[in-house]
Amino acid sequence: MQTLFGTSGIRGPANILFTPQFCFDIGRTFAIFLDQNNLPGIIAIGIDTRSSSPHISQNIIYGLRHAGREVVHLGAIPVPAANYALLSMGVTGAVMVTGSHIDVESNGVKFFCQKEEITKEQEAEITQIYSGLKEQVVPTPIMGSIPQSSQGINNYIELLLSLVDHPLSKLKIVIDPGNGGQTEVIKTVLRELDANFTAINAEIQEPLISRDTEKDGVFGILQERVRDEHADLGVAFDSDGDRCVFVDKKGNFIPGDYSGAILAKWNAGNTVVCPINVSNVIGYVKEAARTKVGSPYVIAGMKKYGADFGFESNGGCIHGDIMMSRDGGTTFVKMLNILKWSKKQLHELVEELPKFYIRRSKFDCPVEKFSLIL
Repeated sequence: MQTLFGTSGIRGPANILFTPQFCFDIGRTFAIFLDQNNLPGIIAIGIDTRSSSPHISQNIIYGLRHAGREVVHLGAIPVPAANYALLSMGVTGAVMVTGSHIDVESNGVKFFCQKEEITKEQEAEITQIYSGLKEQVVPTPIMGSIPQSSQGINNYIELLLSLVDHPLSKLKIVIDPGNGGQTEVIKTVLRELDANFTAINAEIQEPLISRDTEKDGVFGILQERVRDEHADLGVAFDSDGDRCVFVDKKGNFIPGDYSGAILAKWNAGNTVVCPINVSNVIGYVKEAARTKVGSPYVIAGMKKYGADFGFESNGGCIHGDIMMSRDGGTTFVKMLNILKWSKKQLHELVEELPKFYIRRSKFDCPVEKFSLIL
């Protein structure tokens, strides 16, 4: 059976894969999946700031409502805020329309239920349901307005503020959310903390900047700004806000392997979970359990080994004490706490770790060939 899912969600060209029919069908599919798992209730939907996201979400909503589900629209929010809605708003499931770091002409969809991102086993369930119902019903708009709510993003902001060890260290910070999902969240959090910060690429109305957080060089403007302003720290997010990477005061980009290792070192647990493409630096900090690449595999590994922290080399960290989803906002706040507790600069924490070098490569694969590889 052809799988719908890649390493994290469904992704593909927005104008080719995410047709009105496909979006309608996956909306129906998710509703039926929840029904079959005895999960009644309201579904939340959020979007990133890609131009294709409103149209995709609208047709998914038609499918959800056609299957009898009530829907609440959370607007443009970061992925972790959509997941947190399951914990803070009492919704049964959530759908997030986001292409994450991929090119702006592409897009994607992620699903959440039972307080977390769906598992690989649940992905298989959803794929099977979809294969049995696709293209059987013509997409049909359902009359009536969809409730809009800012509660999802507001609750997430309150969560981040609650995690800060007050008072915040007097660091000078440059933030670069790429005009994406974390833009208003992080600016609001830092203002509430009376932090000394400068923001670049931080206007939600401006075009989304899609960047691969594993690549040094894509954050050159941030690195230059940190040096020019003699800032202590630079922080950047991917477009949907579940990844967070850092720049030290010297303007050096810190790979996710190293920021993840620092967070793991200061985490109380004995075991950390990460995929096979994370460098061996983690072995010098904690016992590491390895998984396949992709956040669902990391989450499954955290459950298997009883770990409350996992991370990927792309800056995607999963803080199990908060929720089982990658969370760039929590990663940022916890790093601020570590800098305060350690009384050190980020480059000093990095210098305490051994240097490893790793070269990663990947290639795009058409959806129809996923089942031959995964």
